[in-house]
Amino acid sequence: MKSYFEPTGRLIMSIGKDLIKDLPAALVELVKNSYDADASYVKITYLKNKNELKIVVEDDGHGMSQDTVLNAWMVPSTDYKLKKKKSPKGRVYQGRKGLGRYAVSLLGNKLELITIKDGLKTMAYFDWNEFNSEKKLSEIPIIITTSETADDSGTTLIITNEYGNVLADEISEIDSQKVEKELSKLLSNIKDFKIIVSYENFYSDEKKNICKEISQLEFNEAWHYKLSGVVHSDFRYELKYLNFYTKEEKIFKNSFIKELPKDSVPCGEINIDYRVYDKDPCGIEVIMDFVNGNQNINLSKTDIKNMLIDKSGISIFRNDFRIRPYGDKGFDWLNLDSKRVQNPSMSIGSEQISGKLGIESEEISGLKEKSARDGLYENSNFYTLQRIADLSLSLLEKERFKYRQKSTKKKQKAIDKLFDFSRINHKLEKAVEKAYESLMKSPEKIDEHIAILNQELTKEIKNLEKEKETEFLEVKDTIAIYQKHTTLGNVISVVLHEGRKPLSWYTNRIPSIKEYLDGLYKSEKLEASNYNKLSKHMEKLHDEAKRMSEFFKRLDPLSSNKRGRCKKTSIQKQISGVIELFEETAKDKGIEVQYNSVEELYINITEEDLYMALTNIVENAIFWVGFSCESIKLIEIQSYEEENNICIEILDNGPGISKEDLEDDILFTPGYSGKKRVSDDNGTGLGLAIAGEAIQRNNGKLEVVKTIKGACFKITLSRS
Repeated sequence: MKSYFEPTGRLIMSIGKDLIKDLPAALVELVKNSYDADASYVKITYLKNKNELKIVVEDDGHGMSQDTVLNAWMVPSTDYKLKKKKSPKGRVYQGRKGLGRYAVSLLGNKLELITIKDGLKTMAYFDWNEFNSEKKLSEIPIIITTSETADDSGTTLIITNEYGNVLADEISEIDSQKVEKELSKLLSNIKDFKIIVSYENFYSDEKKNICKEISQLEFNEAWHYKLSGVVHSDFRYELKYLNFYTKEEKIFKNSFIKELPKDSVPCGEINIDYRVYDKDPCGIEVIMDFVNGNQNINLSKTDIKNMLIDKSGISIFRNDFRIRPYGDKGFDWLNLDSKRVQNPSMSIGSEQISGKLGIESEEISGLKEKSARDGLYENSNFYTLQRIADLSLSLLEKERFKYRQKSTKKKQKAIDKLFDFSRINHKLEKAVEKAYESLMKSPEKIDEHIAILNQELTKEIKNLEKEKETEFLEVKDTIAIYQKHTTLGNVISVVLHEGRKPLSWYTNRIPSIKEYLDGLYKSEKLEASNYNKLSKHMEKLHDEAKRMSEFFKRLDPLSSNKRGRCKKTSIQKQISGVIELFEETAKDKGIEVQYNSVEELYINITEEDLYMALTNIVENAIFWVGFSCESIKLIEIQSYEEENNICIEILDNGPGISKEDLEDDILFTPGYSGKKRVSDDNGTGLGLAIAGEAIQRNNGKLEVVKTIKGACFKITLSRS
């Protein structure tokens, strides 16, 4: 005997309600269907009566025949679009799973379908109340009629939401605004398709009951930094960087292959468009002037800030349609904000960027969209996409960091300019010299010469006042920055003191809690699923506590109110102490640390400064050697005497320092970190900067030495 599955009407309801998450998603699916039908527009009308709301979705597409309605529209999960791939006019199909049309059941309890194709009008009526039962699909008749018509092709869906029904929620004014915002983000670079919304007796405020085309206030050309271009499927990239302030352009042509994990799988070609904003008062004013000038409106700084937040995030588009929820407010899928907390000087937060990533079809990219329309499956292809998006952004972050550092240095020079009177001295000398010459030629006109001299002196003094007033404002800005740094320095000791107590508890108690959990699991008092979940949380807690503890250790030398004295110090002892500190870490990572010293060396230095410098340099080397392609991962430390100096070299066989970093000379700049090139660890950008400052305080020098392989840092300490 043979038997067959025969689903009940609840299946159709489940497709609509369980796979389509919310009202915006439901209407987005219907808009996609209109686009796939080669329509030039889709119009969504909200028509409210006393006890019901009608949502009418109409388009001027090619419509459907009766056969298409019966054998495609009414058949769940058809593969028609998947096979065809493109519409008759060549549009790449957006709906390919054959499920999106059932979103109508989320919007109301009744549906009237009217579709016209080739002079024939097909009409069908669906009462979802009947489907929400134990009846089998074969027991729910759908009446379909077809008649001739002179009307143009197109499709209209009339969805009725009778208030109080159990199938759909009542749609509010706030809901409609959410839909508008969602639709305004849906399209990218599509010129031949419009989305229109119309409100009839929907809003309590009659002024809002209008018909309008969905659009958003565009300020795509208003940005401070921009990166755009393509990353090919083989990870080669061609990207162009632009700086609004300086008009600088820079082309990047290279490959991410070395910076990706060895097991990375391709994710197709990726088109990148990043627009980054400075949200300081000056940056906001630049955007405000641009938008108000080009849009002929008058927005305030607060308006601009709110618009930037609404527009912020990095969206993913496929065939110019956005994939939800990428780009939604609060959906930080690249963890930009957590990286910014770690390194605010260099990293860009999610509310500072408006980005678009264009990806290829599922067949080419392997990036598959979930049926529930809540993003892409997080497979290997998706992780590659994340990494490429991050690596591309790091190129922009570095250029922005360099520019902002130069701007800061210019402000620092303002203090020197404030006390520079060389120009005015030269002008006054010239004026006096000229007056003296005139007086010698005609001494009888002494009053006239003195009057002219007074005029010249008064003119120059006024010019000086204006000049110094501008420089004084620059100095005030600079002092404000220094005050912030000073305040930070003052609170570090408090943070370290107060932070150590909970950290100590975390690091000491977490292992014992983990042991207790293991005991419960072994005695079968804790289910495997609960154990695994708790265990993962405990491991994460332990890792984060350890990381914070190590970070505090690095800040410790900055917390003391007193600085140690300069005294005779053994170089070997200091280096050995640092090697001992990282012994376990190096061992865990399979790194060999060698120290070579020809003789016992001593120098007068502040011990804590040398120890701090060596600690940061060695820690940096351990990180980079972890990405070495060599069979033996190695760090070599050498100390030797050279003329009247003592030199310490720390060499590693890691991937080395990039040519760009060497040319830009920013390795020792506070906040700069190159770790993002190879890891999700963004780095604080403090290590080498702290090391450089510590050595400089002792009249020494920390520099990078060019090597054929890996990296080499050299400390030079003078004995004189």
